[in-house]
Amino acid sequence: MHDSVVADAGGLLVLAGLLEGIAHEVDEILALDATSLLIAEYLALRHEASPHRAHVDFAAVCHVVREWFPVRGLAVEAALSAMSLEDVDGHAALALAESLKTPLVTKNAELRSRSIPVLHC
Repeated sequence: MHDSVVADAGGLLVLAGLLEGIAHEVDEILALDATSLLIAEYLALRHEASPHRAHVDFAAVCHVVREWFPVRGLAVEAALSAMSLEDVDGHAALALAESLKTPLVTKNAELRSRSIPVLHC
């Protein structure tokens, strides 16, 4: 069990029970505010025929997050370190986790850190 973790979009969806994967036991989930936009976009596409379901699932994700952090301070470094545009959220979440010295929860099997545990789900 981990006291606190940072989660990227994939990690949040697993921890909220909306995607299959390993739901690591954690007391507190932290996330970047920009991740909420990625999750909203994913849910809008996933539930295209059911906007109500997208709203319900988005509320479920928001409910599991204890604190949202602004991404502005990490944005440029995350974009520069990402191998592709799809990796920016994960790299920004990794940078936040490293700065807070807390584990990262992610579905991205390629994310690694020398300073914190990266919990793949």
